[in-house]
Amino acid sequence: NSVAPVFGASSDILGHWAEVTITKWQNEGRIGGYEDGTFQPDKAVTRAEFVRLLNSAVSTPDGGSISFSDVKAGDWYYNDVAKAVGSSIASGFEDNTFRPSETVTRTQAAVFICNALKLTPNESGASTFTDTADIPSWAKGAVGAVVSAGFMSGYPDGSFGANKGMTRAEAVSTLDRVLGNGTSQGTPKGEIDTTERDKQKEERKRQTHTERDTQERRGERKREKRGRGRGERG
Repeated sequence: NSVAPVFGASSDILGHWAEVTITKWQNEGRIGGYEDGTFQPDKAVTRAEFVRLLNSAVSTPDGGSISFSDVKAGDWYYNDVAKAVGSSIASGFEDNTFRPSETVTRTQAAVFICNALKLTPNESGASTFTDTADIPSWAKGAVGAVVSAGFMSGYPDGSFGANKGMTRAEAVSTLDRVLGNGTSQGTPKGEIDTTERDKQKEERKRQTHTERDTQERRGERKREKRGRGRGERG
């Protein structure tokens, strides 16, 4: 579940590729961390969190009431969802849900940004990606417009990754470009694909656990040997 953001410096962004941008956004009060003092830059950003960040970046006016079955008046993101829906930036699903805790996909993020900035749809701008067939037809114009404006880009392998989730760091970096702090025209450097990095993290975790188990087994064998030695001497 999403957690209401806590503003202040975070303990886990030192050395991260987005450290400068995240720090700036935190100092400006645009984004917060979690109650344990972390920012979790590589954690997937939810639809509710992305809407809040986007509202901050484009100064969305107050919205009216909304009636999604999964967004209650007491939820920390209620006003942000209401603003986004009221300004025709975001919408819900056919089952009358907004799904605030679901990871925002790169396609959804592109559509939200396109709507917020009232960009002219540009399908041709999305046609250069190797996986253009994966971009939903209803979103190609928005993806092309956002990419052509330089707010988002593809990955080094030529793909856009329409169905990939955005990390918190990627969301901040993308919206920082929307604010004009950095590349606003032309194509920015390829987005950071965390898939391989996440695999490496998991592999390191497994190796650590394996090494720890091996050390524990060695320790047990040593204790057993010492125990037998004492028994023989006795």
